[in-house]
Amino acid sequence: MSWGPIRGHDRVVEGLRKAASGGRFPHALLFVGPEGIGKRTFARRLAQALLCERRPEAELDPCGECPSCRQAASGDHPDLYEVARPEEKHELPIAVIRALGHDLSLKPMRGSRKVAIVDDADAMNEEAANAFLKTLEEPPEGAVLILVGTSAELQLDTIVSRCRVVRFEPLPEEDLAAILVDLGRADSADEAARLARLGEGSVSRAVGLADPALIDFRRRLVDELAAPGPLDAPDLARRLEEFIKEAGKESLPQRTRAGAIFQELARFYRAVLWQAAGLEPPAPDPIDRRAAEAVASRLEPEDVFLLAERCLEAEYHLRRRVYLPLLLDAFTRDLGRLGSGRR
Repeated sequence: MSWGPIRGHDRVVEGLRKAASGGRFPHALLFVGPEGIGKRTFARRLAQALLCERRPEAELDPCGECPSCRQAASGDHPDLYEVARPEEKHELPIAVIRALGHDLSLKPMRGSRKVAIVDDADAMNEEAANAFLKTLEEPPEGAVLILVGTSAELQLDTIVSRCRVVRFEPLPEEDLAAILVDLGRADSADEAARLARLGEGSVSRAVGLADPALIDFRRRLVDELAAPGPLDAPDLARRLEEFIKEAGKESLPQRTRAGAIFQELARFYRAVLWQAAGLEPPAPDPIDRRAAEAVASRLEPEDVFLLAERCLEAEYHLRRRVYLPLLLDAFTRDLGRLGSGRR
């Protein structure tokens, strides 16, 4: 079952419809959940439903044909605002939040609603969050604010307390496979099913693993980290940087590839922790499972936990535009030190 182009989030749709039909639709929503599962796309569909001129808001089912729906779909609706962290910034600037607050304070140009989508809500610094809090405390009449993030814990408590937190789950394999086909990211149903198994409910991860170069590099890297013996950290940092730069000359594809590597290693060490706990690792690849067994037999769980934490920290610093060679140097040194079992 799908909600227009949205798949795999029927529970969320029904919960919001219930609130709308009861006349209790919240003025502020905080979408949280893993990356790459469609939260931003869902927010845009919800905005279109709230702004639709033909169907009752209680149905939350945009017609897709009225002028308002068409403008919302094309991103040209005068009462729909969407802001995000600028590509060149490591945080969502306060100037962007202040400008959004001003725009929301104006009367709607069509209908009675204004809708704002704040993507990258995790990237708001304290100053920007406090500025946004003023809008949440005194929202303009008819305004709906949708924050898109990954975790409520990354937001100020004062913001969370003024929002309805909507939790999104990873996409079911069947829905993920269908999305990959719709996006043209899989050549066949079998290929889509294979990528969906590997994707763990995330479109972005499944798409990334469709890249043969990334799959090959990941395989060699995991096998290297699973092998006994010391790790040549400087050499690994050099090879990582070379592989990342092969993604393209622009910063975005390079950082996207670097982020994928950090995420894949974090998932691998998570599988090692499962293995150490006597559980079946969530890895469909038997080679990955053997690698996880090798690491679990050699390292203490505390060391594996720290390795997974370092991977997540590296991704965090990557998003905040830390100088990549410096980040890779520190990251690989940590892998070498912790991977040897010595803190």
